[in-house]
Amino acid sequence: MYFILLIVFSAISLTWFFLCYKKLSIEANNYVKTNYTELWQTYESQASLMRTKPDSMVIHSIKKGELSAIDDAVLKSFKKKHQYLVVLLCLSPWLSSLLAQFIVYLSK
Repeated sequence: MYFILLIVFSAISLTWFFLCYKKLSIEANNYVKTNYTELWQTYESQASLMRTKPDSMVIHSIKKGELSAIDDAVLKSFKKKHQYLVVLLCLSPWLSSLLAQFIVYLSK
């Protein structure tokens, strides 16, 4: 029972992480598109050279800290949100294990 619960809780937490990460990247892309059009055009040209999407370039530059170096509170909050998501991703297996152990303990 423990392993089944562990797999279920881990799957739920990973799904939640990827949904939040996708939502964060969409918000960041829309913000950069509307407020920093010349920067967005730079990312589009870089992405076409690298044959990737400009969306991935934006979230990568936020992770590296290039966009958060601009004195903009929203871009800095995107970087903080990304860091929180990564920490939660690292802690999710441990938290899933604790929750599964607790449920098995309660069912005895």
